[in-house]
Amino acid sequence: MATETLKLLYFEYKVVPGQSEMNQKTNENVESYAQFLLKPQKPIKPYICSPLNDFQEERDFLANNIFPQLNDLCSSRGTYFKAVDLSWSALKAPKSLPSDLLRQYSCLRSQHLKLCLDYVNICFPFFICMLGQTYGDFLPDNSPFMFAKATDLSNLSSVEQNLYIAAKNGYPWVLENPNCSLTEFEIIQAAFLKESQFQYFYFRTGATLLKTLDEQKEDRLPSAPPINEEEKLRIGKLKAKIISKGLPVRFYRDLHELGELIFNDWSVVIEKLYPATLMIENIDYKHSFEHFYHEEFTEKCQQFVISKESNRTFEILERFALKDVELDSNTAAAGSSLDSVLRISSLPTDKSILLLSGERGCGKSTLIANWVNYFKEKYPSMLMIPHFVGSTCESSDIMSVIHYFITELQHKNYGTQLETDVLNEDSDVLIFSLLVDVFIASISLKPCILVLDGIEELIGIYGVSGQKAKDFSWLPSSLSPHCKFIMSTVSSSLSHKSLCARPDVRTVELISPGDEETKLNIFRRHFSFPIPDPFHQSRQALRKKPNLSPLKLTILANELKECRIYRNEFQCMREYMKMVSVQELWELILKRWIEDYSWTFKPKKAKSDAVSSGEGWDGWVADALCLLCVSHCGLAEEELLQLLDMLGYRNHYKVTPVHWAAFRNATRLWVQEKPDGLLYFQHQSLRSAVEHKLLGAITPVRESSSYTFRNPANYKKTHFHQVLIRYFQQQSTFWRVYQELPWHMKMSGCWAELCDFLSSPSITDFISKIQNPSFWTRLHLVHYWNVLLETGYDASGAYLLSVAEMKADQCHKMRKRCTLSVLFVVQYCRGGLHPDGNRYSLTFCLGDLARTHPEMSGLRDAGGGGSVQEADRLPEEDEISKGG
Repeated sequence: MATETLKLLYFEYKVVPGQSEMNQKTNENVESYAQFLLKPQKPIKPYICSPLNDFQEERDFLANNIFPQLNDLCSSRGTYFKAVDLSWSALKAPKSLPSDLLRQYSCLRSQHLKLCLDYVNICFPFFICMLGQTYGDFLPDNSPFMFAKATDLSNLSSVEQNLYIAAKNGYPWVLENPNCSLTEFEIIQAAFLKESQFQYFYFRTGATLLKTLDEQKEDRLPSAPPINEEEKLRIGKLKAKIISKGLPVRFYRDLHELGELIFNDWSVVIEKLYPATLMIENIDYKHSFEHFYHEEFTEKCQQFVISKESNRTFEILERFALKDVELDSNTAAAGSSLDSVLRISSLPTDKSILLLSGERGCGKSTLIANWVNYFKEKYPSMLMIPHFVGSTCESSDIMSVIHYFITELQHKNYGTQLETDVLNEDSDVLIFSLLVDVFIASISLKPCILVLDGIEELIGIYGVSGQKAKDFSWLPSSLSPHCKFIMSTVSSSLSHKSLCARPDVRTVELISPGDEETKLNIFRRHFSFPIPDPFHQSRQALRKKPNLSPLKLTILANELKECRIYRNEFQCMREYMKMVSVQELWELILKRWIEDYSWTFKPKKAKSDAVSSGEGWDGWVADALCLLCVSHCGLAEEELLQLLDMLGYRNHYKVTPVHWAAFRNATRLWVQEKPDGLLYFQHQSLRSAVEHKLLGAITPVRESSSYTFRNPANYKKTHFHQVLIRYFQQQSTFWRVYQELPWHMKMSGCWAELCDFLSSPSITDFISKIQNPSFWTRLHLVHYWNVLLETGYDASGAYLLSVAEMKADQCHKMRKRCTLSVLFVVQYCRGGLHPDGNRYSLTFCLGDLARTHPEMSGLRDAGGGGSVQEADRLPEEDEISKGG
């Protein structure tokens, strides 16, 4: 699983025992560690290429034996390994399928080449190719192919259909050599049209897998044609071309040899890209993970179109950020000047906050992200800390946002991490007010620029209401003159209204570009096909549609690329452009996604167990989007496919990797993958459309209280929370379970199960061995117990019972090495409580024991000090599901 592999960013490195040279350079190790964590680690996702209907045995062997080993190796380097395999066998439509499912298979068969070439590009520069004696499907030399006259795809062969679709959708070069096999087209795209040092070719020798030629023929799939002389000649020429280009080629005879070659080759790739220098210690280092997310978010906003409006806004932001800042000769980058800035009228001297506002979709986040990159490059010595609300689940909670700024300021100013134990306070209000006090003190130390984008999405999770988070009543009436605070929000939001009432706020309104040329440039930036776009022939269309914001233009461009494979794109565009609001546009697009990529099935359940989503709005696409919407931190692709299987999409109704790949092509810009492999909604407008149209929710999921499950209108949302409970009760990876399971138990009102989970021996044991729980980890643990206390559950009693169970049950092996008796643990827990049974001291008593009593080092060692992979697993899986 992708998310299992990023344990690195939850843990802190330690020096390898026995290496005295490294022990003597602790400071250097800490510095290199910090630099390593702050550098985004891209996943290694090679595309798997081989002739159609062949190499299935090799694919299965690699997927089950070799790729998991490579993923484990990547996990120790802070990334993950995931091979992308769009095997053709998945496209064989079973007999007697419903019409909607038959349509999906038909569309996939005709666009398979285009889909594969897309994923070759997505996976670049990583590529794995296996070749044997088969060449794959191709058009014979004597087969006439009248591409220009093709009007009905049903009259074309499967290969001709694939050539037609690929040529019309971004790959016109395939017609230059129409007699190549589909496999050779993939190789041309990966290795001959591009250059990469991470491409490997594995040739199966004549004695393939120690089978005779007759056995090979018998093993070939029934639909595969026999190997003829022309095919032998073509595959021979292809291999010769690969070798003559100097590409790395390996030869193998059996599965064992292939596995060894691939493991060795790709271990070298992993070592080259992400060299291992330090070992891992169990420390929850979630803050660095959060920093990583914001870096990644700015990278994904690079498709930015410069306009007069954006230039003007850049100048205003720059002038505001530099106001009252003394610049030395080395502050600005070489060759830069402030001439353009000086053209802006003088700003008031008492304004410490700049509020950038505009309608949803006008391009605020993209502009802010690009301005941050521009400013950092121009003024590298100035302290700037950006935070994009909504880029992760953690980035929306106001307390986590404030803590993020505090920690970043502490690190940038002093090179250390702040360890503030504010959760040991009794009062919810006092905790938040203390955090705000620390924040105010932090921004007063040295000049700094804070950027907070999307403040209308702020929420409160513990001790703070969502309204208080958004109205900024917690922010003092005046800020330190050292700090410049830049925020962005929607013009109609509560945040905008509240901040505009402050005397220290300057407002800047961002207006969607009105000139036709800028709109065309935005559209073309996201629509790169060499065909006329619908606006090229008539600029009148743009003049008649003044409400086409950058978001709408981006949506239309992306949809035009994808919908044309399934329907008349111009008719589709006409329908889209009739929509006035972004919400209406998203609802129409959701309908297309469901019709073109999805199918339904009839679950064998009682009617009361089924969830009706309304006519025309059901199917696996709708279910996947709903699951993603109600998840706490996002879901990985593998998790979503397993969840769909749980919901009943299996056997003939199974959502294969190929079906999923086609859907992801259409949604990639809007449902993006975080660095840890979890998918999330890139834009709040799509999340809102899913919540409203597919879930039927009135209140946004992330702002819902713990008691919304009682409202019958939230039945569908509660259903998906319960599905996710059942799923994560079966998982064993601690961090993913901790991120998701208690959240869904809370949102479903499963109080007994939540109490059992939090106080279970396995969870108590794992949390106790974390040397330095992150703010997020602590905040949520206290929050869940606070919710339980409100419903009448006793935290101290639950933990003491858990300790008693741990004493009676000898399942924890590390107890054999523990020199401190469990009786002392119980006494310590009792002694650690305030007279009123303070839940906070109890929550962390086991962790405090592990940190303050060296003789209890065994408490920190999962299962006796196993590997990181072992430590990240819950000791007893059944303890998680015992409440289910």
